[in-house]
Amino acid sequence: MVLLACFAAAWLLLCARLFLLQIVDYEKYQQNVIDSIQRTSEVSAERGQIYDRNMTVLATNVTVWRVFISPVDIEDDTQARFIARGLSEILNVDYDTILTRARKENRADETVKRNVEKEEADQVRAFIAENELSQQIHLQATAKRYYPYDSLASSVLGFTGTDGGSYGVELTYDSLLQGIPGRYITAKNGLGMDMPFKYESYIEAQNGYNVVTTLDMNIQYLLEKQLDACLADSNAAGGVSGIVMDVNTGGILGMSTKPDYNLNAPGQLSELLLQRLAEYEVGSEEYNAKYNELMFSTWNNKNVSWLYEPGSTFKIITASIALEENTSKLSDTFTCTGKAFVPGYSQPIHCHKTTGHGTQNFARALQQSCNPALIAINERNGRELFWEYFNAFGYTGKTGVDMPGEASGLYVGVEQLNAVEMAVYSFGQTFKVTPLQQLTAIAAVANGGKLVTPHILEKVTDEKNNVIESYETKVRRQVLSEATCTTMTNILEEGVSGDGGAKNAYVLGYKVAAKTGTSQVRDILDENGQSYLHVGSCVAFAPADDPQVAVLILCDQPMNSNIYGSIVAAPYVSDLLEEVLPYIGIERSYTAEEEARMQVNVWDYSGFTVESAILNCRNQGLKYEVVGNGTKVVSQVPRGGSQVLMSTGKVIFYTDGSAELEGTIPSVVGLNATQANARLTNAGFNIKVEGAQNYESGAGAKVVEQLPAGGEKAAKGSVVTVRFMHVDGTD
Repeated sequence: MVLLACFAAAWLLLCARLFLLQIVDYEKYQQNVIDSIQRTSEVSAERGQIYDRNMTVLATNVTVWRVFISPVDIEDDTQARFIARGLSEILNVDYDTILTRARKENRADETVKRNVEKEEADQVRAFIAENELSQQIHLQATAKRYYPYDSLASSVLGFTGTDGGSYGVELTYDSLLQGIPGRYITAKNGLGMDMPFKYESYIEAQNGYNVVTTLDMNIQYLLEKQLDACLADSNAAGGVSGIVMDVNTGGILGMSTKPDYNLNAPGQLSELLLQRLAEYEVGSEEYNAKYNELMFSTWNNKNVSWLYEPGSTFKIITASIALEENTSKLSDTFTCTGKAFVPGYSQPIHCHKTTGHGTQNFARALQQSCNPALIAINERNGRELFWEYFNAFGYTGKTGVDMPGEASGLYVGVEQLNAVEMAVYSFGQTFKVTPLQQLTAIAAVANGGKLVTPHILEKVTDEKNNVIESYETKVRRQVLSEATCTTMTNILEEGVSGDGGAKNAYVLGYKVAAKTGTSQVRDILDENGQSYLHVGSCVAFAPADDPQVAVLILCDQPMNSNIYGSIVAAPYVSDLLEEVLPYIGIERSYTAEEEARMQVNVWDYSGFTVESAILNCRNQGLKYEVVGNGTKVVSQVPRGGSQVLMSTGKVIFYTDGSAELEGTIPSVVGLNATQANARLTNAGFNIKVEGAQNYESGAGAKVVEQLPAGGEKAAKGSVVTVRFMHVDGTD
């Protein structure tokens, strides 16, 4: 009986143990078995592509390989050393690092190198074949991110790291772009040998979705071209930035900051930024710290993550509030003596025109960017009303743009809006916004009063171009009436085409509404605790009679003599719109005055009869001169394709091989249009105008640059390119 009881107890214990193993812990031990007989290799999903709105590829993938070894299949330490030596030489990877990984006996997958290009991958395949190492060394095809345009739109697109998107669109839409990896599962028997094919399984990878952005790479290129010129001319210590936006949808057509970086090599600084490291010893702690600081600064999108004082561009908002709420009328007048006194502040607040603007009406006060007038206008608005619109225009929150790192503005609450704050807020000082925040508010004035959410996404598609998701325009609120917007637009346009502070934003044949601004950088002070650096900017939208695009160009800390937005930003806005507007299909419409300032392309008349050449010149409104007694044109000055001013343009035809007439080009730098034109034409040269095409407006633009320079010799009739700029404007 005792023996029977013992056997019964043992039987019960055995049953309990079997129940625990086979029922309770079944899944655990089943997984252990699977892990012992199976090897799983991940099959990478291909990352989705990024396009601009015209389906131009902005980010794509190229095939590269991951080289990995299977230590469990390496026979002995001698073979491990052989493999480590061979792969080290081919892949330029440290020998000891590979050997350490090769000695991990229980591992089946140890990465040696990622992103191996085809040439190296082929050498690895040859090494495997020559030494029969197919069980020990493996290559896995994968994809590497590639950006066809290198640095173009770098601050918007961002780049990828080992864990996916790191910045920009790549980060915002990482979950859509990255896809779902697949798996390749192979079975091994008890001896570690491959089992028949029927025991293998393959789970296909699901490639990522494609992201179609609102960017237009033609507009992006034109924007970056102007930003490069702005940076070179201003030597801006803080760089420059710019945005082009569709005012009706909020779609971002172009966005950039300069200096930028190469998306295909994000860890490398541009030559321009490397120059800022010249004072540091290469490899020193200070050098490396500054290098990293500059590198991270280029990765950040300044347009959404950086705060600045908008300056006089904010006067558009102050004036719009007054007109909308009828606290001021167009017929109201304001007297400026050059300064204004505000209760609670011991010092006067100065106007940029220290001698004062005198008495002026509402429109001219805005066009002349008069601080005392705007202070008076905002005083009439009152604190509660101003705050209501300050919030309605989006200054108290983020824009909601679908890009990472958007910053929130800095401002005081309505309770702290005392007389001094109301005064300086009226002209955009002592509070901070992002460039995108400012342009979004200005776009509301352009589009009839609607505050729209700016965005970079247009739609999401799959591999077969089926639309998965589309972005719909989001109107957050109606801020202004259409009537107020129309009035404001007319005022701003007259400030460009007439004698306003934004004259340098003028574009021949188009109506442009614009406002310039200059603000202080209060984060950096001199030894006396005073701010001495500035930010110059210009906002614009066009065409004024049917606004389609809004533009902001901003110059942070210009280090040359000119600091005003009318000088360091407005001319580049003009040059940008000069090319963007015809590109988007907006036709020019010239006034009679503008027709007199038009330029014309000179034909190539080589081989023409003299009579035909003369007739064509007359039809184009050009003057002409014939040298020689031949009947056909042998050569001409200026050459075919040159551009000259229609009102004074002249072509010299040579008909018998006579030597070209030569003269000395006079210097016209510093002269106004009438003086420069007369001096060049009297000397026998043609003039091509760049820059301010409204060179006769206001006090008149001056020549700030000419090419060829004064004093050089050239054939009579040659074209001298002169660049005009209004230099009397401040903000």
